[in-house]
Amino acid sequence: QMAGVLQGQGITSLRLDYRYPGDFQECVLDLLAGISYLGKDEYGPVVVVGHSFGGAVVIAAGAASSHVNGVVSLSPQTAGTASVAQLSPQPLPVVHGKNDTRLPYTCAQQIYAAAQEPKKLVLYDGAEHRLAECRDELEELLSDWITATLAAPVT
Repeated sequence: QMAGVLQGQGITSLRLDYRYPGDFQECVLDLLAGISYLGKDEYGPVVVVGHSFGGAVVIAAGAASSHVNGVVSLSPQTAGTASVAQLSPQPLPVVHGKNDTRLPYTCAQQIYAAAQEPKKLVLYDGAEHRLAECRDELEELLSDWITATLAAPVT
């Protein structure tokens, strides 16, 4: 689990369960409450990571919060990502598997195209929606990126 890897590096992680899964606005509010909690208890800076539906939630919450220093969107849907350009100057890597049968990787390409710099698009050949086929590469990418983003000066 990625949270355990980060914890081993002295990075606090908060895993969030939504009160109303599937209700996009409520899920964004839940994430904003989690971000606020971390900011209030001085755990900042904050990086948010979301997968699939959560990949859109982190984009919306990241655009709405001044406490977010980076956003990672994994296998994201496009619904709810209209605010992606507002993330800048927070960095945004968008990651997707090219063999995703649930959400096509063109979703990631559309989000990436709408985003402002700094941004990064990572597409894994042979990876499905859960990205299990590229687990090791993804964990390395996330560990390196999150560590570097948290160490960067707050903008």
